[in-house]
Amino acid sequence: MSEENKKKDLSFYTFAFLIYCIIGWIYEVIWEFAIGNGFVNRGFLFGPYLPIYGFGVLILYFLLSKVMKKDIRVFNKIKITPIIVFILILIIVSVIEYFASFIMELIFHKRWWDYSYDWLNINGRISLRNSSLLAIGAMFMLYLIFPIIEKITRKIPNKIMNYMKYVIWGIMGIDFVVTILGYLI
Repeated sequence: MSEENKKKDLSFYTFAFLIYCIIGWIYEVIWEFAIGNGFVNRGFLFGPYLPIYGFGVLILYFLLSKVMKKDIRVFNKIKITPIIVFILILIIVSVIEYFASFIMELIFHKRWWDYSYDWLNINGRISLRNSSLLAIGAMFMLYLIFPIIEKITRKIPNKIMNYMKYVIWGIMGIDFVVTILGYLI
């Protein structure tokens, strides 16, 4: 892989990360509206993005992209690859969400979500209902949105993608520093 392709890859993953962060934020805001809480910025940061979604989808992509490409069948007829991918996603998102909740509470002494009211929850940090919703969303992201992002970014020149990468990380970096300072001061 040439140096230019490596830069394109990092720029691509940065762009994909941002898209998934924004989609996650939109999902959370819609969820709050749906349960009657009105507009709630569910994010840890000030901006309209949730990094846990960006990191989560990219982690899923890196862990599962080879499995997604396989043609796994039962009785040599019924393709079950998407079912296997869904189950793996369910496990992975549960682990990510559990540890994200634990670490954020440990550092900031605040709980950002609590599923204690859900049946089949573990310490209120994860629940089967929420993990299933996240797994369905992740299937959508990996099978539908990821190819669209690839198609769009192929049309954007490397130089522009590279600038976009720095702008995205700059904005999110400043937001992160301001947020952390807000909790510490």
